[in-house]
Amino acid sequence: MMKNKFKTYAIAGLILGLGIFLGATLFSSESNTEKHDHAHEQNDDSVWTCSMHPQIRKDEPGDCPICGMDLIPASKMEDGVDPEAIRMSKTARKLAQVETMTVGEEASKSNMNFSGRLEVNQDNTSSISANFKARIVRLYINEEGEEVQKGQVIAELYAPEIQVLKDELELATQQNNEVLLKSITKKIENYELSVSDIQSLENARLKLRSPKNGVISSLNVKQGDNVKSDQNLMRIADLSSLWAIIDVYESDLNRINNGDELKIRIPNEDNVTGKVTFVSPVLNANSRSAKARVVIYNPNRNLKPGVFITAELMNTKSESAENQALMVPKSAVLWTGKRSVVYQQLENENGVYFKMKEVETGSSSSDFIEILSGLEAGDEVVTRGAFSIDSEAQLSDKPSMMNPDGGSSSSGHNHGDMKMNEDSSDSDKANAEISSEAISDQTDEVKKLINDYSELKNALVSDDFETSKAIYKKVNFGLSKLDRQTFKEVDQLNGIDDLRDTFIQLSEDIIAMAKASNPNGDAIYIQQCPMADRGEGARWLSFSKEVKNPYYGASMLKCGSVIDSIN
Repeated sequence: MMKNKFKTYAIAGLILGLGIFLGATLFSSESNTEKHDHAHEQNDDSVWTCSMHPQIRKDEPGDCPICGMDLIPASKMEDGVDPEAIRMSKTARKLAQVETMTVGEEASKSNMNFSGRLEVNQDNTSSISANFKARIVRLYINEEGEEVQKGQVIAELYAPEIQVLKDELELATQQNNEVLLKSITKKIENYELSVSDIQSLENARLKLRSPKNGVISSLNVKQGDNVKSDQNLMRIADLSSLWAIIDVYESDLNRINNGDELKIRIPNEDNVTGKVTFVSPVLNANSRSAKARVVIYNPNRNLKPGVFITAELMNTKSESAENQALMVPKSAVLWTGKRSVVYQQLENENGVYFKMKEVETGSSSSDFIEILSGLEAGDEVVTRGAFSIDSEAQLSDKPSMMNPDGGSSSSGHNHGDMKMNEDSSDSDKANAEISSEAISDQTDEVKKLINDYSELKNALVSDDFETSKAIYKKVNFGLSKLDRQTFKEVDQLNGIDDLRDTFIQLSEDIIAMAKASNPNGDAIYIQQCPMADRGEGARWLSFSKEVKNPYYGASMLKCGSVIDSIN
């Protein structure tokens, strides 16, 4: 009996001990697991970063030392984000002034813009010539541009030949000789005179009258000149209508036709419209452009010949799906050599981020460019702030415009590695080769661009802001045709000083382009003013050795010197 009791107690004790052992083991394991999980959670939350600058890593929350934004847990940055993309918070996008648009299908024939100038309507001009030998005794016109009325005396000529004709007319009249009168009248008409002109002749002095209302568009003589038979004295233009002459580049010639309506923008005047009446079949070999003509009406004579203009051609969308094209603003595309890239905006539950996409571009208008590949309709792309995003991509070792493969770039600040300089130099040479190759394929466009740049320089020399703006727009357009980065738009310029500041960087780009390929043949001179750019000095190109300073104009016209030449 005692034996059975002992067995019972022994078994119960064994079970109790086993239970305690198992319980201790299980609870210890669960506790360790909880501790491990808690430690892991603490580790994830202990690293804080910036959505705008992911290279920032801190072990506690706070502000980003670069942009001042609130730091967020690094784990939230990595969930579901493309490793090649740049993630940006709403605040970061606002700081970078990022703007986007959804790519849609637009007609390949988008609006086209042109530049040109107003000219005299040659169909409404009259030439005044002397059909006989004479001397200008009195000239009542002093300069071109003077307004005249029909029948107004504009000059007095001493014409002995016409005096003889008057004597013959009087004799025939006295004799009542019809045959002689008819012969003399015919002779008067051949001189483009009237019988009353001959009858008003006094002492061989003939009064020359204007045949129409208008202004003197050209004056070829002065008082006291002896004139020959058939010599042109002056031209009179009727300015009630003008010609708007625009430049149409070779690639756009098949997109403009007679009858197309253009909207003409004239500085300080209301916009006017007119229809194309003529497109020249002859292409200018230097500019690779042809002239198109639009007749515009000017009943109040407030529009003046010589004024620079811009024109817009509104084209309707093509109904054929084959003619549809993906168009994006030019500001969305970043160019480097022959590569073109855009930044596409992507979004998921964790936020907004941007990824670089390489694209192939096609034809372009003044504001939009066609995307042949790399994007699809419905994609959202960055139209403003792309450079800021690209800079962050480079800092974060993500794929970028200059470093398409991502990773550490040769431009990094690794001062401990002396080989960096060699790599950077090699990279610069490679970029120079790309630029030179791209330019050599477009010699005519480069020549046109350099010539337009020279016109812009001359306009700045003359302190002519209105003319400078018109030519600057042509230069920007020329850069876009070469797939080069353009500068600020004309309507963003705050006066001639702002344009001169822009001209500094523009000149550097044109100088680099001319050094890579000088298609003009003649020597081009690099000149420099040490006072420009707030005492830092600035360069420009000139076709002449004579220094004429575009940065100061008349106030310091001769400031500068020739520092180099391009043959």
